[in-house]
Amino acid sequence: MNSKLFVTPKPNPNAELRLFCFPYAGGSPAIFSSWIEKADENVELVFVQLPGRGARLVEPAIDNMSEVIEELMFYHDYITSKPFAFFGHSLGSRISYALASQLLVENLPTPKKIFASASRAPHCKSGKRFLHALPHDEFIAELRDLNGTPKEVLESKELMELLIPLLRADFKIADTYVAEQRALPLPIHVFHGSDDEIVDEHIAAWQELTTQPYQLTEFAGGHFFIHQYADEMISIINQQLA
Repeated sequence: MNSKLFVTPKPNPNAELRLFCFPYAGGSPAIFSSWIEKADENVELVFVQLPGRGARLVEPAIDNMSEVIEELMFYHDYITSKPFAFFGHSLGSRISYALASQLLVENLPTPKKIFASASRAPHCKSGKRFLHALPHDEFIAELRDLNGTPKEVLESKELMELLIPLLRADFKIADTYVAEQRALPLPIHVFHGSDDEIVDEHIAAWQELTTQPYQLTEFAGGHFFIHQYADEMISIINQQLA
């Protein structure tokens, strides 16, 4: 696929299924790099790279869900061209649900499964204070507390000047997007960190968004447990997509 939106680190035209991976707010395809050699041989990994992220850093970031979905739906022929599944972490989980929901509305093929990681259910309002509009210093302090941005990045004025517009745009979507509740005809597997203070009681509400089996796997960790448990997560995904 010749689009900057999709990064396929290890093309596998013989794979039976594609797994589209959606990063968290401010994240790039690099967060999934440890999965590349561990994905099942029948699964082709495709990392979603929205404007403002990774190699698209110089492009203006999108700050609303409808535009994100519009950008992705432009490529619906590619997304649905063979069996597929979605994985998303935090904001990425809510993007994957919104995209699956739009595919269903337009009578297009839907994912075989959604893996939703570290996210409240998208039809539930955030109970936390909004971060995207905080003054500069408070915003940086919150990023530091979230523990998802490397210390050396936070301490680089030049890098942060580049990244703050992207981060504010992503957090605006994360803060404000609330989905219409629509139960999808596909199974949902939720990953959750037992010490995740960002995701509250709305984690269980993912059950309301599927007519098919729902599973929950809990890890001992905070919001960014994806880095700590990458091997365990791709192993579960491999088993369930086999």
